Amino acid sequence: MKTILKDVSGRIDPREIDALKFIKETANELGIKFFVVGAFARDILFEHLHGIHTWRATKDIDIGIEVSNWDEFQHLTGMLVMRGHFNSTELPHRFSDSSSPIFVDIVPYGEITDSLRRISWPPRHDRIMSMLGFEEAYLSTSTVRLSTEPMLDILVPAIPALALLKIISWDDAWPERSRDAEDLLFILKNCMTEDYREKLYSSYSQLLIEESYDPELASIRLLGQEIALMGNKETLRIVQDILIGETDENGALKLLSDMHKRTVADHSPLQLLKKLL
Repeated sequence: MKTILKDVSGRIDPREIDALKFIKETANELGIKFFVVGAFARDILFEHLHGIHTWRATKDIDIGIEVSNWDEFQHLTGMLVMRGHFNSTELPHRFSDSSSPIFVDIVPYGEITDSLRRISWPPRHDRIMSMLGFEEAYLSTSTVRLSTEPMLDILVPAIPALALLKIISWDDAWPERSRDAEDLLFILKNCMTEDYREKLYSSYSQLLIEESYDPELASIRLLGQEIALMGNKETLRIVQDILIGETDENGALKLLSDMHKRTVADHSPLQLLKKLL
């Protein structure tokens, strides 16, 4: 986990600050590590840190928590409800803020998962969810200051980790998670941030040469290399298999079908996905 502090104070909805501050205080009290993921992390990384407007506004906050068992998960979520800040919903991972329209999805990873890094939600344990990539994502996090008054610092995963989680989540829940495909396309189209541009022209100029000085395609190739560096072998094998299958022009191309719900210029989504491999 990185400790670089980035500051986006004044850019986050105060109601989101209030919800996250309460969750952080409760998690710290119980010694539970957590970080933000999903669309909220996407908005921080692109819109608030780099000024890149995101396609889809959200009032949902997705959080990953590292716990050993369901008792620890239920202890945390039970305290959030008992103290009156959140209400339970019909979904075991979803909680509504008692004073705003914000919903918070809390998903557990760590020792709670099985050998394939999956969880099965109680009480019936008939809903299976892959938590593959969450440990790698946590290790990629940087500290972002969301607010100075009140003071709130939150861990946010790096862009490659966010892309990794989007690929896994889309595949795990297809056809229910087309928005993950849209978010992945957004990441591919916009990963040429200032940081990536600097890397390309200082240390990875060969990628620019190989892509005929097209910085968008070179940035996606750099993104793919950084994903490869952060994942463990099993995670990378699974993600690579997903991408190979979804770029096979003789296949069903389900990921591309979901991506085509968004219109993009210049390069086709298929071309962008192939550069990620």
